Amino acid sequence: MPPSDLPRRARDAALCLGLFALVLGVHTALPFVAIPTLGQALWITGFGTSFIDGGVFNLYAHNFGCPLPAPIVFGLPGAWPAGLLIGAGLHPGDAYALVICLWLAVAFAGAMRVGRLLGLTLPTAALGAALWLTLPIVWNHAHYSMLSMGFALLPAYLAAPLALVRQPPVHRRAWLLLITQYALTCLVAMFMDGYTFMLFAVASTLLLAWTAWTEPAARRLLLRVGLPLHVVCLALAGRMYTVYVGRSEFHVDPIEAFRGWGLDLRFLLVPTQGTHWLFDALHLSEPRSTVEQFGDASVWQTTFLLPIVLLGAYAFWRARGRLALVCLAMALFGGYMAMGPSVKYKSTRPVELQAQHDPLMPPQYAGMRTGNSLLSKHVPGFKNMRASYRWMGLCALGFWLLVLLWLAQPGSRWRFAVILVILLGNVPHPVEKWQMSVDYRDNLRQLDRQIRDDLRGSLHPNERVAFLPFGNDFIVNYLASQLHLRAANIGGDKNLAMAREHWPAWLQEFAMGKVDAGFAERIAVNLRKNEVDAVVVPYFDMLWAAHHWPCGEQHLAKCPPEIAADLAPVVRQLEARTDVRVERHPLYAVVRDALRPSPSSH
Repeated sequence: MPPSDLPRRARDAALCLGLFALVLGVHTALPFVAIPTLGQALWITGFGTSFIDGGVFNLYAHNFGCPLPAPIVFGLPGAWPAGLLIGAGLHPGDAYALVICLWLAVAFAGAMRVGRLLGLTLPTAALGAALWLTLPIVWNHAHYSMLSMGFALLPAYLAAPLALVRQPPVHRRAWLLLITQYALTCLVAMFMDGYTFMLFAVASTLLLAWTAWTEPAARRLLLRVGLPLHVVCLALAGRMYTVYVGRSEFHVDPIEAFRGWGLDLRFLLVPTQGTHWLFDALHLSEPRSTVEQFGDASVWQTTFLLPIVLLGAYAFWRARGRLALVCLAMALFGGYMAMGPSVKYKSTRPVELQAQHDPLMPPQYAGMRTGNSLLSKHVPGFKNMRASYRWMGLCALGFWLLVLLWLAQPGSRWRFAVILVILLGNVPHPVEKWQMSVDYRDNLRQLDRQIRDDLRGSLHPNERVAFLPFGNDFIVNYLASQLHLRAANIGGDKNLAMAREHWPAWLQEFAMGKVDAGFAERIAVNLRKNEVDAVVVPYFDMLWAAHHWPCGEQHLAKCPPEIAADLAPVVRQLEARTDVRVERHPLYAVVRDALRPSPSSH
């Protein structure tokens, strides 16, 4: 390297590191300081801890979802490395933050690779990568854990098929490297998150098929090698996932769910108040809530993409060409699918439905049909994309690629100023977001002190435990793995559905989230029959308290005093019996067979 290149390379390296630091700041992932979310961090690290307990290469949880080992239905590339870090001595919260940092680094490098393949200089490619990773569709899915990383990695996933199109290998070693990259990309995408795997599959298929059709020079290579490689890698990834999870399909939601979680075009055009600092400062945002909107907050907090849509449309007009056309096709198809079965604009819940908080949207409240319900009802993959708005990831990817094509053309520096303005407009309120993420880490430490450490004195490793009444119990993943229990409960709606199929008959007699007249009697009888070693009656919501310890959001869940008051009659019934004994604690009660000595007395 000539000495004259050193200052330039140093500047480029400093710029890349600075932009990546900005990305980490937007995602608020900093070990020992902050974690981006709490509930999903507990869920993921619960699996990771249970994995590592079974050995480095174990990929099933044995501490919850019992009696069968539990696969993780999404997020394996996050849970497994988190388990390794936890096994090395890192606290679960810090392990989660570090895993997010590592995958963001991969995403940043992958997005830069795409920029380089499209002809960008290193600094411009880094700016393009930062633009992608600061889009709200990426960072504002942090509460959905590895879904956020799936969105972050979309450009990195596309690097392998794009390399096949732009720089096809000429040597055997290069072909082996590309084939390996392609297979690994498909595997990571499949196991990271199903939604973004579908987006990658559609985007890459469009890219390869369009290139084979429109470019005669590349057609032979793609038909003989590229497309078969593509199909085999996607199919292999799907097959491996099916073998791992143990099924090829999950419950398909009704079309009302696709409609409820469909994009309202107003969300694309006007940001939601409290999401973007710049638009809030300019009073260009509007308030939204689950009271008047269908779906949930993720639909309207992640889909404001007007700046990159406008810039991408302008870039298409300037760039044109075959590749620009396929990028536009990705964007338009993603936007079309994101709307769901119906076109919506400023569509709100009628007054008579506002008290119900039902996210589903009946057809009579929707606008004209889009016609994509045929895909959502009948086509594999498409019919599992219940949250229709997430197709906006494909829309954003198409417009982002168009922006990169535009940046690759000779031009003035004003382009970079435009990108920086859009980038800064994408980011959240910095102080509030950082404080929230610092609080999440503090909440996790508080949870450790108030529940995990206290339960350690009441429950013992390898005990068969049930937390009743049960539900979608996110927090049990964490507690059971930390305490090395054998709990029947599990968090995650798909994981819960799979576990319930194999629960013993006595446990299936309990209704989800319900306490009926025979609740206490069934607990006592099954303790006496030695069906379970201990039953925990929690005074905290095992789903929402995992997201906002210890109370959850007020409109979603009750606080511990209220839950304790609701469960007090059951606890008193159990205390009045002579065949069980009850240990009262501030946040839970533990029930055991009175005639069996506890493990601590053995």
